[in-house]
Amino acid sequence: MGDLAVARPVAQSERILALDVLRGFAIFGVLVAYCLWSLGMAPEESWSPLDKALGEILGFAVDGKFYTILSFLFGLGFSIQLRRAPSDASAVSLYSRRLAVLAGIGLAHALLLRNGDILVPYALTGFLLIPFRRSSDRTLAAVAAVALLIAALAHVIWEASGLPVPQRPQLEDAPYLVENAAWVGFWYKTAIFTWPINLTMFLLGLLAGRHGLVTRLQQRPRTLAAIAAAGLALGAFFYAALKLSQSMQSPLSPAASSLLFTFHCWGLSSAYAAALLLILRTATGASGLKALAAVGRLALTNYLSQATLIVPLCLLFGWFDRFTPTSGLALALALFLIVQLPFSILWLRHFQFGPAEWLWRSLTYRGSTRLKAGQNDPATL
Repeated sequence: MGDLAVARPVAQSERILALDVLRGFAIFGVLVAYCLWSLGMAPEESWSPLDKALGEILGFAVDGKFYTILSFLFGLGFSIQLRRAPSDASAVSLYSRRLAVLAGIGLAHALLLRNGDILVPYALTGFLLIPFRRSSDRTLAAVAAVALLIAALAHVIWEASGLPVPQRPQLEDAPYLVENAAWVGFWYKTAIFTWPINLTMFLLGLLAGRHGLVTRLQQRPRTLAAIAAAGLALGAFFYAALKLSQSMQSPLSPAASSLLFTFHCWGLSSAYAAALLLILRTATGASGLKALAAVGRLALTNYLSQATLIVPLCLLFGWFDRFTPTSGLALALALFLIVQLPFSILWLRHFQFGPAEWLWRSLTYRGSTRLKAGQNDPATL
C-alpha cells in the first residue's frame, strides 16, 4: 500500500463545521434545482400566477448557485488532502484513487438514474488540479481565469465553425434508460461549455483552502457582511443585465450570456456562503445549523439518494414532464425535510460515515473502513 497505509480519512474531531454546513446547504439547493429543471416541466401556459412568480424567484435564487458552491468546496477539499497527506506522492496517489472511484460511481448514477450527474465531470476535471498542486497563487489565479475564458471562447469558436450545436434530447415515449443515455451523450458533447468553469472554481477553492480563507473569514464579521451585501448586489446586477439582453431584439452572444450568468452565480453564491458563516458565529446559529452539517457530512449519500428516490416515484406515478415550480419545490422540501435531514441526523448517531461515503473510502483506501461510530479505523492507526 505504501503511503496509503499511513493516509487516512478525516476524523470526526478534525471536521470543520462551516464546510459541512456549506455542503449541506449546497446539497439542498441541488435537490431543489433537480426537482425544478431536470424532471420535466408542464407547459408554462398551464402555470398558475404562483407558479410564474416562483419560477422567476427560483431562477434568480437557485439555478447554478449551489453547483458553484459545491465546485468551490471540491477544490478546497483537495487543499485539505494535500495538507494532511504524509507526502506529495501519497497525496497524488490517494487523490487519484478517490477521483477514479468517484467517476465509477458517477457513471453508474448518470446512466441509471440522474439526468445531469455532476460526479463524473467533477472527477475527470479534478485530475487537472494535480499539475497545479504546488503552483504559486498567481499561477492558480491565472489558470482559473484562462479556464473561464476557454468556456466563453468555446461558444465563439463553435458558432464561427458553422457546426450545429448539439440539441437537448427530445425523445417521445422512449424507455427511461434510453432517454437517460441520450442525456448523458448530450452533456458530454457540450462539456466544453461547462467543465472549464468547474475547473475555475476548483482552482479558486484550492487557492482559498491553501490560505484557510473560510476559517479566517469567520473571524471577520464586517468582511462577511460586506461580501454578503456585495455578492447580492452583483448577483442582482448581472442577472438584470442577462434578462435585459434576452429581451432585446439582438440579444448578446452565447459567450457573453454565459459570462453574465457565471458572474451572477458567483455573486449570489458568495452572498449565501458569507451569510451562513455569519450565522455560524453565534451559538444559536451554530446550534441551529448542525442539522444542515449532518446533511453535508453525508453529501455523497444524499446526492445519490435524490434521484434514487425520485426517479422510481416519477416512473410509478407518471410525474415526468408534469411539474410546475410549485410542485417541484414541494417535492424537494418534502424529500429534504422528511427523508434526508432526519436520516442524516439519525445515521450519524450510530455511524461515522454515510453508506456511499463508506464505500468511497473503502475503495479509496484499499480496505474496509470501519463504519460504526466510535470504532478505530485501521487506516488511522
